[in-house]
Formats: sequence, C-alpha cells, structure tokens
Amino acid sequence: MTQFQDAQEKWVDFLENKIQNYEKFRNFDYGPENVSSVSKLSPYVSHRILLEYELIEEVKKKYQSQKINKFIEEIYWRIYWKGWMENRPNVWVDFISEKNFKYDFEAYEKAINGDTDLSFFNSWVNELKTHNYLHNHTRMWFASTWIFNFGLPWELGANFFFKHLYDGDSASNILSWRWVAGLQTKGKQYLFSPSNLRKFSNNRFNVEKINNKQIFLEELNQIPLTDEIYKSNMEQKSESLILFENDLHAPTLKNIFQNYKRVFIILLGNEQRKIKLSSAVMSFKQQIVSEFVAQFDNVTQLNTIRLQENFKDINQLDMIYPGIGDNNDFIKNFKISNNKVIFNLVRDQDLFAWKFAKKGFFKFKENIPKINKYIFQN
Repeated sequence: MTQFQDAQEKWVDFLENKIQNYEKFRNFDYGPENVSSVSKLSPYVSHRILLEYELIEEVKKKYQSQKINKFIEEIYWRIYWKGWMENRPNVWVDFISEKNFKYDFEAYEKAINGDTDLSFFNSWVNELKTHNYLHNHTRMWFASTWIFNFGLPWELGANFFFKHLYDGDSASNILSWRWVAGLQTKGKQYLFSPSNLRKFSNNRFNVEKINNKQIFLEELNQIPLTDEIYKSNMEQKSESLILFENDLHAPTLKNIFQNYKRVFIILLGNEQRKIKLSSAVMSFKQQIVSEFVAQFDNVTQLNTIRLQENFKDINQLDMIYPGIGDNNDFIKNFKISNNKVIFNLVRDQDLFAWKFAKKGFFKFKENIPKINKYIFQN
C-alpha cells in the first residue's frame, strides 16, 4: 500500500468511525501500540496529501452534529498557525538565526537520548524516535517538561521535534513550542499537573510531583506584520512549474500541471536545510515524492545539486508556494544567485483564511463561518 492510499484509508476510517468521539477522547494518549481516538492524519495533512479545506468540506457535508466541530476547529488551528507565520515571517528568520544559548549541555544530552530521571519523558523520546509521531497532548507535556523542568531552550526542543516528526512543519511546530513557552500568548505558559498526566495517559504515568523551575520568557522586540504574501495568486505566468514535498495534493494539482510544459519537484537534502532531519523522516519524504511523481507523466524530481544546470535556459518559473521554511529559503537564494524570476502560486483558500490570522486564534475563530462559506463557494 502506498502512503497516498494509506492516507485515504485512514481518513475514511476516521470520518466514518471515530470523528463523533473525537471531542470526548482526543486528549487521551493510550500509548503508541493502542487504538487512539485521534486521526493520526497529521503526516499527510502537513504534506497536503490530504488538503485541509477538503477535509473540512467533507466533514461538513456528512455531519450536522455539533460533536464534530472540535475536529474542524483543530484543522483550523493548523491553518491559523500557517497564516500567523506568513503574516510574521521574521519569527522563522529569528528561529534559524545563530544564537549562543546558555544551557546545561549534560541535561540536553540526557534529554535527547531519553536518559533523564523522568521515566515518562524517556518513554516519549523513545516513542518519537521509533514512530516519528507523538500524540498532540503528549507534545505539550514534552515541551513543558523540556522548558520548565529541564530548563532547556525551547528552540532546541523544536529542532528535536523537527528532526524526528513525520509531520514537522515550520508553523505548527515552532508556534506550538512558543505557545507552551509563554511567548505566543503573552505570559500564558503551559504547565501540567501529576493528575493531568495520570488521567490523560490512562494511568500509564503516575508521579507524585512535577518539579518546574520559575522560568519566564519574553520577547524583547515586537514582531512586525507583513502583507507580501497577499500579492500572490494562482494564475499561471510561465511554462515551467516547480513544487516541493509539502504540497502534494494530487487531485487539485493535476488540473494545474496540464497547463505546463515542464513540472519539477524538489526535495532538499540535509545539506540544503537549516533544520536537519533524521534518516527516517528523509526516507518518508522521498517515499511520498516518488509516489507522487509516479502519478503523473510530466512531473520530474530534480537533483538540487544540478538545479542550475537544469534551469540554465529557463528564466521564469512558477512555484507552488511551499510556505515559510527551508524550502522557501532555498528557492529564494537560488533565485537571487541565478537571476531567475519565480512567481509564487498561492491557493485562494489560503490567502482568504490567512488574512484573518493577524491576531489571536479566538479572533480568527470568529471568522471561521466566513472561511467555511468561501470554501463551499469555491
């Protein structure tokens, strides 16, 4: 079975059999080997094998019950994070910039190797490295322990997640860590109690006390807003198209590809990435790229080392916009150093939704009915 087939089967199973219990049980992590009430679709959604807006549309068409609204809201959190980052790209720039962190290196080594005094944390590290996935509630526990118990920089924790998660993406990962740290929602840190851990781990983890340090993080500089992304659209402007592995929604891209003479997909190696990925994550990405290419006659995967040679006679390119992150940085640098003109193609739904993501989520949430209406009309 291909990853694309697995994505569709998991989605159908969740839609038919699990979604109505999602709100009630979504915070429970029963362990990696046990049946969960969450969808576990995030690796496919983060690479847009499954498109967020289509999932929302399918759910709304099938169910009228209010019970399914929590799942839709969680999908919108992912859309919101993306939009928030697009409106503030300096957050990414700051995240990847060189910093002289002051921290306990021995504590860091023990943490990334699952060799701490906290057995529950060690099990999460092992689960992350083995399955390249963690339940969302467990990610919050993990980040909180990393920051407030071990006293380690949140940026190093976010990097660790990037390295091992199949669903790691710049917006959801970085901003979730910022939220736990108390930076995203000013002054509101995420701390958890022994009873919370006991209850939502289904009694797998029992501790008497959580020892947190008094750590209060703050940003010295205000993050500026930018509207550069809203100058983009989905109109074709050249005969050649490039894309990356984080937008592989074959049904909608199929209609776009037929208008181009050449379509190229690029998968960066670790030598081109600021955020280095594990071999398991790189293998997963290569697998879905290969499966994607096999679905089309006019799509070719390009070797990044020979990119300049492949594009020597092509001055203008369209690009399915990959979002803030390593892919976008790579192509921006390539464009400048090789004097190319590259046009961002950004989905209409993204542009519409992101304009509401300039403030907090609850302000965004007020506009979800407008976004839903836009999805159904388009």
